[in-house]
Amino acid sequence: MLATQEEIDTARRHIERLRDQHGDDVIALARLVDDGALKGEAGDRLAADLGAWDRAFKDLFTRALSLLDSLQPSQPSQPSQGAAPR
Repeated sequence: MLATQEEIDTARRHIERLRDQHGDDVIALARLVDDGALKGEAGDRLAADLGAWDRAFKDLFTRALSLLDSLQPSQPSQPSQGAAPR
């Protein structure tokens, strides 16, 4: 069963919302580390991990959106035009 354009658009909005939420969360975590919440080697490792995590998830979201772009939506079924002739 193929997805309709409406389903594809809904999936796109959901992925974009998750991407934006992810970006906000990573920025908040990076600010905590940058503001000294975790200092020294552990803070440096966390900052590097956050950067790698951010890049990996951005790539995942980009690939998911790209996949949606490649889909050919199914045509919605047409309502019948009345009773069939007898």
